Formats: sequence, C-alpha cells, structure tokens
Amino acid sequence: MPETDRQPDIVGFDAYELRLSTREFLKHGVRIKFPPQAFLVLQMLVERPGQLISREEFHRALWLADTFVDFDQGLNSAIKKIRGVLNDSAETPRYIETLPRLGYRFVGEVNRHISANVSEPPDRNDASDEALGNPVPIGVPASEQGFRLWIVSSAFVILGLTGWAIFVLSHRVSATSLAIHSIAVLPLENLSGNPEQEYLADGMTDELITHLAKLGSPKVISRTSVMQYKRARQPLPEIARALKVDAVVEGSIALSGNKVRVTVQLIRASDDQHLWAEEYDSELGNMLALQRQIAGSIAQEVRAKLGPEEQAYFAYKVPRDPVLNEAYLRGLYFWEKRTEPDLHHAIENFNAAVARDPSFAPAYAGVANSYNLLWYLGFMKADEAVPQARTAIEKALALDPLSAEAHLARAYLLLHGDWDWTAGEAELRHSLELSPGYSLAHQWNAYFLRAAGRPEEALAESEVAHELDPLSLLKTLTVAAALLRRGDNAAALPIIRRAMELYPLNSALHYQLSGLFQRQGRTTEAAAEWRTGLQLEGDLQVVARFDSTLHGADLTAAKRAVARMLVERRLEQTKHQYISPRVFVELYLQADDKENSLRWLAKAFDEHSSFLVEIVHDPSYDHLHPDPRFQEMLRRLHAPGSN
Repeated sequence: MPETDRQPDIVGFDAYELRLSTREFLKHGVRIKFPPQAFLVLQMLVERPGQLISREEFHRALWLADTFVDFDQGLNSAIKKIRGVLNDSAETPRYIETLPRLGYRFVGEVNRHISANVSEPPDRNDASDEALGNPVPIGVPASEQGFRLWIVSSAFVILGLTGWAIFVLSHRVSATSLAIHSIAVLPLENLSGNPEQEYLADGMTDELITHLAKLGSPKVISRTSVMQYKRARQPLPEIARALKVDAVVEGSIALSGNKVRVTVQLIRASDDQHLWAEEYDSELGNMLALQRQIAGSIAQEVRAKLGPEEQAYFAYKVPRDPVLNEAYLRGLYFWEKRTEPDLHHAIENFNAAVARDPSFAPAYAGVANSYNLLWYLGFMKADEAVPQARTAIEKALALDPLSAEAHLARAYLLLHGDWDWTAGEAELRHSLELSPGYSLAHQWNAYFLRAAGRPEEALAESEVAHELDPLSLLKTLTVAAALLRRGDNAAALPIIRRAMELYPLNSALHYQLSGLFQRQGRTTEAAAEWRTGLQLEGDLQVVARFDSTLHGADLTAAKRAVARMLVERRLEQTKHQYISPRVFVELYLQADDKENSLRWLAKAFDEHSSFLVEIVHDPSYDHLHPDPRFQEMLRRLHAPGSN
C-alpha cells in the first residue's frame, strides 16, 4: 500500500501510546497490562478526541445483545480502570471527561502516526487476527459496525480477561518447553457484580488448585496465599515474586441465568508473556466438570505428558446438576472461612449436595473435614463431631477410594480420635501420594511428626507446606515454631519479621517474637512484644493488668497475672457456652498452676479432646512429665516413646 494510503495504527498522547493493530498499551515505550475491554473503550475515545461518545454508542459498539456482563457496570468498570492506569481523575480530568447522564469525552491532545512495519505481511506463527482472516480495526474511527463485526469475527465477547487475551487466544506459546516448575492460580474475578456469586469464583479457584495439586509437579500454590491477591492490582511479576512461582493462571467468571462463561490464561512471570488462553461457555449445572476440563487443559500446558492415571482423573465425568454444583461450591466457600458459623454452613451445603446425589463422593469428604475442623478448633465435642465425620469418611471412600481429601480426614480421626499413630501416619502418606501438592495434607503431616517426636522431619514437612502456601500465617507460624523448638533463633527471626509485615495486626506473631526475645534474655523487648500482642487483641483491662503487674515484678509474673484473669473470664463464659478444655489447660500452664493444668487435662481426656496428641513432646508440658498422673495420660495415648 502506498505510504499516503496507510492508516495510522498508533495513537499517542503525552507519555502513552495505543498500538491498535496489536492492541498494546505503552507508557514511555514500556508495555503496560491493560484489560481488553478497557482498551477498546479508550480506543473509541482517542479516535474521536473532543467528541462526546454516548453510553448508548458504547453499548452498541462493544456490548452485544447476548453479553453476559451488565453493560452499565461493565462500562463504569472500564472507565475506572482506564483512569487508574492513566492516573486520571473524574473530578479534574486530564484525559477522560464525564458528561453526566450522557457519556464520555477524551480531552487530551492526541497524536497519530504509522508504525514502521504495518505494511509487512502478518507472520503465520504469530497467528494475528489478520492472518486468520479476521478484520482488524487499524487506525480508522471505530464505527459501530466495525467494532461489532470485529467482536463477532473474533468469536467471543471480551469479559475483562487481563492482558491481551484476544490476541493470545490465537497466539499460543509452548509452555512445556519453558521450565515451569511452580504455578499460582490467582482468584478468578467475579464479573457478575453480585457479591452473592463470589462463592462461584472462589469455588472454581479452589477446585482448580485442588485438581492441579494432584499432579505433584509443577508445585501449585495453595488457596490461602493466592487469596491475598483477590481484587489486587499489583503487576503479575511482583505477585509471582512474592509467591515464588514461574507462572500464574488468572481469569474471570460471569454468570447470566444458568449460563456461565469462564476465561483463563497462563502467563509466564519473568516477562509477563502470555503462554496460553482459552474461553469456556457452559451451563451452571456443569461447573464441576468444567473445572476439571480447565485444570486438565492447564496441566497439559505445563506438563510435557500426562500419565494414564492423570488423564483418567481429568477425564472423569462429574454429574451435571445445577443444584448439586451450587451446593458443593458454596460448601467449599464456607469451609475455607474456618469460623464456627461458616463451618456449619459448609456442612449444610455439602449435605444438600449429597441429598441431591448420594453418589457424589467429594461432598462426603467435605462433610468429614468440616466436622474434623469443628472438633479441632474446639467448637464441638468429640462425641458430637467424630461419629458424623467417621460416617462421612466411610461413604466418601466407598465411592472414591482415591479421594485424597477423604484419606486425610481418615488420617485425622485415626490419630486424634483413635490414637492409632501407625495407621494415622499411613493414611497421611497415602493422601500425599494421591495429591502430592496438597498443602493441608503436608501441614497436618507436619503436626503428626511434631507430635510423634520427630522434629527434623516435622520442620522439613512444615517447610514444604509453607512453600506451597507462602503467605499463610498459620504455616509461617508453624515453620517459625519448629525452628524455635530446635533453638535456631537466627533462622526463626526473619520469618517472624516477614510475617509481621504481611500481618501487622496479628497478636500471635508478637507473642512468638516475645518468647524468642525472652529465651535470649532480652526481657525489655520481650515485654514490649507481649504487650503489643495484648493491645492488638483490644482488651484494655487485660493490658492494664499486665502493666500493673509488670511494674512491680517481671514479665513472667505479668503473663501469669493475665492468664489468671482470663481463666476467671472463661469460667464465667462456661455458664452460657461450651469452652474447650484446651483453653483452660493452656491458660493454667501459662499461670504455672500445675494442679489445675492436670485437672483440666483429665477433663480433656474425658471429652477425648483433639489436641491431646500434642502434649507428648510439646515443651509447654515438660514440667508435668515427672508426675505419675501425666505419665498415665501418655500411656493412654499410646504415644511413641511413652513406654
């Protein structure tokens, strides 16, 4: 084409450039991630600077009649994202002006020019839209017809998939040759605008992680850590560095009636290179099957070859039932919250799933693990939780003997309920064989090894769990505690400090740091950290008791005074609610009250409390070991090394 006939394909203003043929956005020559729908909105604006573009015009050009996304919310979200990238303000606009109830206008100065390589033929390996025979809007004013034709020709409506999804869907880079050893599935974005549908996005994120974790390689980061980035806007390389992964999966989910659209993409972290992307349309009743399908597609991208068992796993047919699917995903959503009310909600939803389909094994595993957590966290007695968990476990394993979640639930009952250490360890190992990347199984295995008096193995397993879930507070505390038990204060200190940066309002970290300082003889710093922990819990009366005792004595005496005060409060609470014996055991240990510690331990044995396996090798109980009553307790536990 003669130079004079070529249309400008680069539109610039200030430090920014829009490259229309490749749909790239640059600042000072550096490519910036820009959501595709927002890019198209901005393109319409800059191609007609100074002109009003009405909301109706945006609607006709960019949102088809059968779109899944609410138009008003979608346009408002796109404008907000554009302003965020441009550091623009609705009140004092430099670029995008809002005309209330009418539309928007671009008020910046625009420059147009032609890139040097526009006339070059498209590379077939790049599989650009033009090479594929799809019309590409290069530099011409965005007429409604042109934009609608381009969207239809591209075969999908853009839903806010971050990065360059339209281009990448047809531009596929081999991921298997790029040494992806670790991956994080970031929380899928809920595009419905309805907070009540968060369970759908979070549930799908959970299930993708669960399915991929069964591969063992690559390493898959656990849910707790990735959920830190829900609605986050950090650059992907920054997130990847924090999670220590080679690649990330991100995407979105939109629900309209019983129709669901999911978009996902795989991105290499080092250079923000999009390796693979896909879009899936399905019905709500097919969500669980869709999750396996998507996980299987990702697995094929990051693994050169899947074995027969892995192929069979991802090809497993899940029931198509909207009621079952919704109930199960809601159960997962509530289970992850870990509070007493939420765990009961989880059980209700899991039971609703099995009522719908009594052959659905994952829901039984969900019931079992929910009851186990209620028992472990002290919200429910053993005689209430254990029978329910045991029944659900047997049903789950009868239906699916390869359920890692059900085997983990059985391992927990064997150890904490039956005190069968050998069988419990075997079940833990089996769960990890079935799902090598199962972070929770590694965490509970670390607890088992610690309780069994195998500290070095416990530390190693804690570190594996932490690698799979690097931003988890609980897993961070577990690693630090293992190092402190070994006396490695130098290694524990930076871990605690780093966790404090992530969780500045968590009191447990300050108590842990206080203990470290106290063992080092740094009593002033130890007292300050303990006091900070009390302040974060927000009880001014407890802080006052600590201060008054510390003023006339030492830190140990102040901690004992606080413990006695809290015992009085908890005893009063038992008149109205259930309080686990563990609470009183730990408070009396802190108060250095041996007799009451043993008395409440006896109550814990009467209730068959879940924490009892921990007393064998926990240093907090060392001063009780010479007492015959404590020795008898250890014999009842059949604990390794307890004779």
